[in-house]
Amino acid sequence: MLIEIISYSISAFAFFVLFAVLVTDKHKGYKKKILILAAVTSMAWAVSIVISSLLNTSLSISYALEIAKNIAWVWLLLAMMSSAFVDGVSLSRNWGGSAKAFFTVTIIVTTAIYVYTTLERESGAGSGILLSLLLMLSVLGIVLVEQLYRNMPVQQRWAIKFLCFGLLGSYVFNFYMYSDALLYQRIDPVLWQTRGFVEAVLLPLIAVSISRDPLWSPEIFISRRVVFHTTTLIASALYLLVMGAAGFYVKKFGGSWGPVIQAFFLFVTIMVLGLFLASRRIRSRLKVLLNKHFYPYKYDYRDEWLRFINTISFGDDPLYRKTIISIAQIIECPGGMLWLRKDSGFYECVDAWEMPMVKIRVPSQASMPKFLEKNEFVISVDEYREHPEVYNRLDYLELPEWINEIHPWLIVPLINIDNLIGFIALAHAKAHKKHFNWEDSDLLKTAARQAASYIAQQEVSIALVEAKQFESFNKLSTYIVHDIKNLVAQLSLIISNAEKHKNNPLFMQDVINTIDNTVQKMNKMLDMVSGKSTDKPQSGRIDIIQLLQELIRLREKSGTKPVPTLGCESHNSYVKADRNQLLSIFGHLVQNAQDATPDDGRIQILQSVENGMILLKFIDTGHGMSEAFIKSQLFRPFRSTKGKGMGIGVYETREIIVALGGTIDVESEPGKGTCFSVSLPLCDSAAN
Repeated sequence: MLIEIISYSISAFAFFVLFAVLVTDKHKGYKKKILILAAVTSMAWAVSIVISSLLNTSLSISYALEIAKNIAWVWLLLAMMSSAFVDGVSLSRNWGGSAKAFFTVTIIVTTAIYVYTTLERESGAGSGILLSLLLMLSVLGIVLVEQLYRNMPVQQRWAIKFLCFGLLGSYVFNFYMYSDALLYQRIDPVLWQTRGFVEAVLLPLIAVSISRDPLWSPEIFISRRVVFHTTTLIASALYLLVMGAAGFYVKKFGGSWGPVIQAFFLFVTIMVLGLFLASRRIRSRLKVLLNKHFYPYKYDYRDEWLRFINTISFGDDPLYRKTIISIAQIIECPGGMLWLRKDSGFYECVDAWEMPMVKIRVPSQASMPKFLEKNEFVISVDEYREHPEVYNRLDYLELPEWINEIHPWLIVPLINIDNLIGFIALAHAKAHKKHFNWEDSDLLKTAARQAASYIAQQEVSIALVEAKQFESFNKLSTYIVHDIKNLVAQLSLIISNAEKHKNNPLFMQDVINTIDNTVQKMNKMLDMVSGKSTDKPQSGRIDIIQLLQELIRLREKSGTKPVPTLGCESHNSYVKADRNQLLSIFGHLVQNAQDATPDDGRIQILQSVENGMILLKFIDTGHGMSEAFIKSQLFRPFRSTKGKGMGIGVYETREIIVALGGTIDVESEPGKGTCFSVSLPLCDSAAN
């Protein structure tokens, strides 16, 4: 009887605490009222059993209150299901009306059955019906809990899972107890006495769900220190009870050694408990566990994240400065410094905010950077100095001497793809100095990861810009080399013919003109390289036929075979372009054709006008090109089938033609030759 009184007294006290918390809460709602009713009926049920046990009276009132308790909890489950969502759509009103009708019928039926069983108790006819009724209520509760959890959206299950688990545990225990009672026509006294403890143990799970639901969240405050010490005392008491029971059985079955072993066992038990309570590491982990799972978060993460993004994304300050400010403002630090890893392998201070810049280089293999990269742990310098074991349990950490020069409070790692790209040293914040905890650390690490990605992206962008600058320089150099190659070819041709024609005045005049033209082109190239040239292509009206005739004369003078022939269908062949550019790109096409065609081959240039466009075809009978090469490589720079040259002539030709509003197409077949088709917009001969 004593166990029964203690068991249900604890259960009654637990439900009273739940009732007190709900009553002091200012939030209002339909579900909250039902929950208060469930807590009151449960408390009354437990108190009635205690009173019946003390006075040794009938349990009729207790059974009536138990039925009322079950109906109240079922009512709560039905109310929660009526507001649940299935695939994002609220359950229909018809279902809610059906649930209310079912609930009303349940109350009427259970009341009638209870009255009947009370009247028939003396004859024994009603006890089986009462047990069956209680058993059915347990089954109904199990079904409703399962349906509630199943029909609740996944993103909302976290708020009700402890409630469902607690109620399910209570219903399952009742189902087992009443099944056993119905089978043997008597309630097992052990199960009956245990039920009070079961209800009390499951109640904290229900309380956790209440704290997670914003409609039930209580406004009263329970100190973290009180919860921590209470939890520690309860855990210590349970530990001593278990160890005491173990010691009792050691004494009972240990023979003559039993008392000695029991005394030694209890001594070891107390020593282990003392070591547990004295361990700062274990107590710290317990505090983090309580803070994470039983208390609301310190920060409004939506506001913090929006403020962080706004700070680091906007403003006139450079990114390094904005990174320091965005991290420092989270925990209200008045200043900070940023170190980044350089190509030298050292971390260097690249910027500071409200703190003096320092010329300190930190080796990447030093203890602190290695610790930060491996553990991604925010280092509190003050905590390290007071309790270094908190950090050394993760890995060996030794703070460098320069820490004493700048006196930082926190060292925040900047991790990008598991690599430490830098770290931020934050100045002391008076408001948070004594309250820095796991939540501050987690938020700083998350924001630091995002900031690290911004910095890494900027570094990559800078490297890309530099690469493009080098690419532009290399591209310019390639063009220059290409033009120099052509100039060298002209000068080489002069040298090769000088011995034979040096006494010919016409030849000498042509030599002078060629050398003068070469000098002018080379001077222009030097101006381009030095950045002094401001010349732009001079666009004007050009007669394509005259330009092509001049091109053929130049190729004849060069002595390169086969010499191209020109066929014209129209005399109206004016385009608006730069003469030297056109002469150069057409010269590239003819030169390529001569390189690909044997001396006894044929090269033709055909001109016609179609649909307001001048169409030029450069046809040769050379070795041709494959379709794959034309599609993937022909118009890309540094690609060539000749095995020599720079491979940019065709690429440059296409760029200039497209800029003039024209097009260039290629038809070729290996062994049969190539045809380049160039179309350019026709310019009226009378236009300026």
